[in-house]
Amino acid sequence: MSLNNQQLPIESQLITQLADQLNAEVVLGTVSNVKEAINWLGYSYLYIRMLRAPNLYGIDETEISKDPLLVQRRADLVHTAAILLQKAAMVKYDKRTGSL
Repeated sequence: MSLNNQQLPIESQLITQLADQLNAEVVLGTVSNVKEAINWLGYSYLYIRMLRAPNLYGIDETEISKDPLLVQRRADLVHTAAILLQKAAMVKYDKRTGSL
């Protein structure tokens, strides 16, 4: 109710569940490598919020100026999620080729 009254922006919680969501996309066959995962993440509400409120997601202005589409940030998030999934034996992740 306070979000409605104070008109605070709603922030994405995808980062906390990124590994689970990435795993679901791999199982569905919509994502089979890191490049596709980066593209998939580009369609998320998290990506929109990172662009509009970068400071809330730990992105400084120099990072935005060097990489305005946050491709490297998305790649880092995907890599971290893939490592977690690999440790849990949920996917096989080849770091060299980027295949999942």
